[in-house]
Amino acid sequence: MPIAIITQSIISAISIPTEADNINIHLQSGEVVSITKSEWKKGKKYATDDCFFYIRDKEKFEVKKSDIEYVRYESLETYDKTADFMKEYAQIQDMKEEDLIYYNTKRHKKSRTSQTFAVGAATIGVVANPWFIIVTPLPWTQARNTMKGVDYEYCVRGKEWKEVKANHKQKIKDLKAKAKEEKEMENIELVKS
Repeated sequence: MPIAIITQSIISAISIPTEADNINIHLQSGEVVSITKSEWKKGKKYATDDCFFYIRDKEKFEVKKSDIEYVRYESLETYDKTADFMKEYAQIQDMKEEDLIYYNTKRHKKSRTSQTFAVGAATIGVVANPWFIIVTPLPWTQARNTMKGVDYEYCVRGKEWKEVKANHKQKIKDLKAKAKEEKEMENIELVKS
């Protein structure tokens, strides 16, 4: 059982990025540049006052501050990690309410699961096996840190949560399809030239 608690803590700390986690930079020309957090992070070190870079497929791309109309986020996790840097380059549009509801509710549920594991480990440690007390701080710390980032104004339950989750899942499918279509168009243009 202590292994299950440690495993749960590790798994809940891992987040698999999706298309919704990208930073969407809307340019003055109408074009949208979608950058992953890792592409942004790799290019961040080359940034200057009037432009920043992102690295994609070992190639460095430049985005000038003057070319950016605004930046939009679909993910609260990406927003939290990159918005402070990006606001130096462009106006950041407010996140959509449905995204705020999804990510805040998800954080709340994740925190509650970690709390349950922490209480379970402490209880078993006191009642049956003291080794469980050793792993109690891991999920408890995780629950506390996750709970700090929750805005309860945007938390929902029950049927409303199921609907929000289904809509978010559909949105990710649509974003994947759009990204796949754009990639195919790029490949077609490369073949033509």
